[in-house]
Amino acid sequence: MKYPEHKIVIDVTKAPYNADNTGKIDCTAALRKAIDDCLSGYVTGFEKTREKLRKESNNFTENYYLGREIGRVINGVMTVTFPEHLPPSRILYFPEGTYLVSDTVTYTIENLNTLQQVNYICEMCRNIHILGESRENTVIKLADNSKGFEKGAQKPVLSFNRVKSDYGPTTNSAMLNKLESITVDCGKGNEGAVGVMYVSSNLGRIENISVRSEGSYIGIEYDYDSEGCMYNIDISGFEYGMWTDITAPMILDKIDLSNNKIAGINTRDAALILKDVYSGDIPTLIFREGVFGRYYFENENITYEGELKGNRVYYETEKLLVADEPIPKNVRSKDFSDWVCVDDFGAKGDGITDSTKAIQAAMNSGKSVILFGEGEYLITKKINIPKTVQTVDFMYCDFVAGISLITGEIDCAFDINEESENTLFFENLFTHEGFYGYFRCFKHSAKRNIVFRDVLPYFASMYFNTIEGSGSKVYFDNCFLTTSSYTQDNCLPRIGYKPVFCKMIPLEFHGQKVIAHSLNPERAEVELLNDNSEIFISGYKTEGPGVVIKSINGGKTRLTIFNCGIWDNHIESNSIFEITDSSLEFAGGLIFWYNDDKKNNNAFKIIKNNEEENLNLFDCSDLVMDRFRIIDGKKI
Repeated sequence: MKYPEHKIVIDVTKAPYNADNTGKIDCTAALRKAIDDCLSGYVTGFEKTREKLRKESNNFTENYYLGREIGRVINGVMTVTFPEHLPPSRILYFPEGTYLVSDTVTYTIENLNTLQQVNYICEMCRNIHILGESRENTVIKLADNSKGFEKGAQKPVLSFNRVKSDYGPTTNSAMLNKLESITVDCGKGNEGAVGVMYVSSNLGRIENISVRSEGSYIGIEYDYDSEGCMYNIDISGFEYGMWTDITAPMILDKIDLSNNKIAGINTRDAALILKDVYSGDIPTLIFREGVFGRYYFENENITYEGELKGNRVYYETEKLLVADEPIPKNVRSKDFSDWVCVDDFGAKGDGITDSTKAIQAAMNSGKSVILFGEGEYLITKKINIPKTVQTVDFMYCDFVAGISLITGEIDCAFDINEESENTLFFENLFTHEGFYGYFRCFKHSAKRNIVFRDVLPYFASMYFNTIEGSGSKVYFDNCFLTTSSYTQDNCLPRIGYKPVFCKMIPLEFHGQKVIAHSLNPERAEVELLNDNSEIFISGYKTEGPGVVIKSINGGKTRLTIFNCGIWDNHIESNSIFEITDSSLEFAGGLIFWYNDDKKNNNAFKIIKNNEEENLNLFDCSDLVMDRFRIIDGKKI
């Protein structure tokens, strides 16, 4: 993947980093500085937000650390993870060559603390995006016999988290960390090396990489609640290809683990969807002790060793819940003259200038690839996406919603309103929107297939459609959003605008076909509405209050491996799933509570021909839900 010259794309071989890519000069310090510079804006951002909170709250100290919800306002105080204004994101671009290192490549900032400083998982290592020019010819290589990588060290060559505590990586705020198109080489004589220590909470991606060694320990280690997807990866020469302890769903697809010594994956209590995974003569998985691990095997070559105990395994050969088509891959025009940035039309990411007309002009330019710049773009009117546009790459920009969006006078920020046979891709969005939220991002109002890839609207609602039937499908590839049941709980009130009860549905499908890999809506009265749609989801996660899935009018929903975290149930409904004259099938679910009152006793509300049945299935704090089917309103 290449980009034209752009503010957020940083070539590490150029000033001020000047990383050597000849393989002759140690560039550990240069690469660390590049990652530090990507994250340093959070330090000043947090200080500014803290100062604002001190001035605006009379009980700042008392309530500063209360609550676990991101963005919550308690007695007028935000107990939040993020600063009010996000620093610009960066893509660290590695041109082809060999980057010799002698120590772990990671950030070194020691005060990278979120506002929840008392929490051990408080480091803000978000959106570290490392992109190589090509997997074959772009190599980060650990020098042979490097100090500190001796047998037993379990020390990473490349790490997305600075340190590990007894609890694992010191963060749950690592959204959208990505590693693409590169090779990590652990060299010789580094028996304790780990190729990549990866963490990315809620969504993240590793794609098109190789990790290799001559006798090191682990290829890729990822734990805590890392989730998302790993595609097209080759790991060779390690004792274990991967090591994971996570409970959040992770998709592994097109993974070659065959050239390792003991096992492909060493795992405990993970939630893995293994699609095209190959391990040759070694077991694909070795289980350690497990209580609620869930593993879905899509191909017959997958094998495992160790006692299952509380772990569950599911096989595709059992005809469980498999979507009948893959998510389309984006092939952008290689002609950069067919790309355009909204800034070229006068858009400004200063959070003040109304950029609506400029963004619309870029959309109407006839170019197929539309890029955004950096910063916060103010939008006051609906932006239409014409049929000429095939990719909108937000480049991790942020948005500020005008009052017409907040009040609902305008029903969305972006409207896909022209029919086309070409699939439309929306990619690389992280809109935090200053904690305000409470607007809808995308409206699907014309027959056209859409793919959302690495999209995080955060406090805003993501998607709804008004076009139904054939010729219009929607795909989600690694997407996350955290809305809220109450705007005053999850938003910073604007001057002159009184927060109201938020009835927005983050994901709303009417007569639609939906295929999703790694989908994570959180905190809404209804988190996903299936109205007469056919939905396949591999890797589904929710948190907080709300109905996880509400299905009506003959909707069909199929889930493979999901997590539902329940707490603070302050909504009218008392059910986790609501199924009205519809169908729900799943395999490998985990439902757990963050408190002891278990208000969500009614796991399922099933309505068939106006007759209601409630299923109370839970009498313990953690429960793995095995295979489950409700067909046409009847449990079978």
